[in-house]
Amino acid sequence: MPGYSLIVMLHVVAGVVALAGFWAAALMKKGSPRHRLLGKVYLGAMAAIVVTAVPITVQFAFFRHQPLTALFLAYLIAITGNASWLAWRAVTDKRDWKQMVARVGWKLALWPMVLLAGAVLVVGVQRGQMLFLGFSVIGLWAGWRMWNFSRRGPGRPDWAFRQHYQSMLGAGIATHVAFLSIGMRPVWQWLQAHTPVPPLLIELFPWAAPVLVAVLIGYGLNRKYGGRRGTRPTPSPRMQSPAE
Repeated sequence: MPGYSLIVMLHVVAGVVALAGFWAAALMKKGSPRHRLLGKVYLGAMAAIVVTAVPITVQFAFFRHQPLTALFLAYLIAITGNASWLAWRAVTDKRDWKQMVARVGWKLALWPMVLLAGAVLVVGVQRGQMLFLGFSVIGLWAGWRMWNFSRRGPGRPDWAFRQHYQSMLGAGIATHVAFLSIGMRPVWQWLQAHTPVPPLLIELFPWAAPVLVAVLIGYGLNRKYGGRRGTRPTPSPRMQSPAE
């Protein structure tokens, strides 16, 4: 594909910016000007990752003739774009959830993810691919939540804040999966060749570890800011939209 090397380079640069931006924003006081600025940098980098990932997926599908890899990459694009879009719109539409679900972006974030998750699930079942099976659950679960939200609306007044940090964690999974599975690939190859650790565990670690860590962090944040609907939530940091 013409210009493919340049696209890959831009994809890698965007990934580095996203990884740095994620942790920089996470370490800042929530709702502070620096937190918002770094959050915008992070989401901008994630948008660049999604855009540059499309031709990379095309390369695997039509030039390298690896349709399963292309399918999984397309699915990763969908769940990454979904999480990034929701994190953004939870801030811009925090006062009107109906406006958020009425946007075209809501459908574009929801249905490609669900359809691709279904395809990944089918392939995972047919071929016994644990990675496909495990990751398909993420998209199906996120799709069910979005569909349920669009029908019933938020169940608590701090829905926008919770949606924001949960979606940022979801986008963070993609950031760290890419870093661990691609950026640290030589490390895993060395471990496979020089340690008695089962190869399957080494292969799954860079994919599963970010998910497990994000689940634990999300659980802690949910408890901190009022985990149950029936309890009085802890006041959450104020989020400001770009217009404020």
